[in-house]
Amino acid sequence: MTFDLSVVWALVILIGVAVYIVADGFDLGVGILLPFVKQEAIQDEFIDSISPVWDGNETWLILGGAALMGAFPLAYAVILEAFTFPIVVMLFALILRGVAFEFRVHSPVGHKRIWTIAFIVGSYLAALMQGMMAGAFLEGFIIGTTAQGTHFFDGTDLDWISPFSLLTGVGLMVMFAVIGVFWGAMKGNDVLKNLLISFKKPMIFALIAVLVAILIAMLFSSKLMPLLTGLRLYLVIGSMIVIGLVLLMLLRNTTSAGKGFMLTVFIMICGMVGYTSLFFPYIIPPSITLEMASSAASSQMFGLVGTLIMLPIIIFYLSWTYFVFRGKVVAGEGY
Repeated sequence: MTFDLSVVWALVILIGVAVYIVADGFDLGVGILLPFVKQEAIQDEFIDSISPVWDGNETWLILGGAALMGAFPLAYAVILEAFTFPIVVMLFALILRGVAFEFRVHSPVGHKRIWTIAFIVGSYLAALMQGMMAGAFLEGFIIGTTAQGTHFFDGTDLDWISPFSLLTGVGLMVMFAVIGVFWGAMKGNDVLKNLLISFKKPMIFALIAVLVAILIAMLFSSKLMPLLTGLRLYLVIGSMIVIGLVLLMLLRNTTSAGKGFMLTVFIMICGMVGYTSLFFPYIIPPSITLEMASSAASSQMFGLVGTLIMLPIIIFYLSWTYFVFRGKVVAGEGY
């Protein structure tokens, strides 16, 4: 029973993280692309495209963190200790984005650029930290064991920094930029749409380059090469082939921004499948499994009941928000 509940909770966390990566990915992508949008009026329209949804998107990050703490307290403790610095920087960056978002709207003309820069910096930092943590997570954690058999993080504060994690950090930024292109083109009017579509090919080629670099880095890494065996190898290769084919479809797609957005979402889902296959059933690679890190079955069941009540409410509220604010951005209707 404990193992079954652990798998259910792992799926809840995976879904929460996957939805967050997609949803917050495109609004972080807006900030990443903003330096390439020079006209202030077009910048306003680009930012207005995410104004109704950006804060709600971060609900999924909270859901994933809360689920990890309740269902897998050992994993929560290890990850929090190992990633203290990047988590703090990420949270600071997300707060900076939120503050910049609000102050940019209401600031005098002379101060608007300051808050635009703050919004951009927050977007880059948040995406970079998330990508670096994803790479460091795959490289694994040094785990110690006390005389009583309790596991703990036995590494250093800087273990999360490596050439591979820097590469995955850049990779996630580029991925967010790609989905940001299609989101903005889908929501923006002609001038913004045409500008963003002109970014499409360079961003897709950059994404292809960084994905190839990540795969090559894995093949030459003593920590990561052992992961590419058996079924995992086939899942990763399969995911990469599908992602490559969809990227080619995106390069050929010159008309529908909505189609491009959905194809990019599909790419991100395939990436999550390949990524997860590299460490499952471990929740703290390379040594702690889901079952080993689980809280008591009664705690998991209690939390699951609450999740089953709250999750439909969250989904309904956020879906309704997207429905109400569907369609193109109307000038002056941002907040």
